[in-house]
Amino acid sequence: MSNKKSINKKQPVWKVVSRILRCFMKKPKIVSLSGDLPNKAIYVANHSAMFGPVIYNLYLPADVAPWGAWPMLGSWKQRYRYLRDVYFIRKRHKSKFSATLLAFFEAFFSKFFYKGLRVLPSYDDTRFIVTIRKSMEMLNNDVGVIIFSENSNEGYKEKPTEFYAGFVELAKYYRKKTGEDVPVYPVYYHSKLKKLVIGYPSCYSDYEARGMNRKQIADEFCRQVGQLYEQYVKE
Repeated sequence: MSNKKSINKKQPVWKVVSRILRCFMKKPKIVSLSGDLPNKAIYVANHSAMFGPVIYNLYLPADVAPWGAWPMLGSWKQRYRYLRDVYFIRKRHKSKFSATLLAFFEAFFSKFFYKGLRVLPSYDDTRFIVTIRKSMEMLNNDVGVIIFSENSNEGYKEKPTEFYAGFVELAKYYRKKTGEDVPVYPVYYHSKLKKLVIGYPSCYSDYEARGMNRKQIADEFCRQVGQLYEQYVKE
């Protein structure tokens, strides 16, 4: 029995919008250390502030769907509160006045962007299994999953210092259910320098064989993404 479900890969409206965005958002210099990229993979990346996810969608040489905060796929009120209190005030360090204005307007059209990007809702409670299952549907349909794992509670840092382990759970669960080790790639994008670097892939079983737990694996990928910044961007 096939695990595939019908997933709209074309996104006709977003296809038009993306062409317009390409006129304003310059293509970064792309460095892939491992050559051509598969669609069926997990990409662990830094967020790179506001437009990182859009740049990945437009220019990463693979078809991917990102994880995103679940309130951004909810009602206008949920989107507004998340944008104001979490994104603009906590992560972007905006004043409450400017955060309120920005969130008020962005909450109207952000849902259409999220739909075009095919954002998968990311939960931090028992509903996390929904995130895993939706991600597996994408992978089973040859669509990669890109996950912004950095801890951004104090804002987006040029070099991430901590990664959450959600992507580890996805890789582990996929292997458990299918017997297949999906490759996991570290990715780094620098918005000001316009450079996107993709590192070498590895698999969950590589770290399991070394006796590493989920936090240790997350720390290792944080180190790998930071190393891409140090070696291929900063210099």
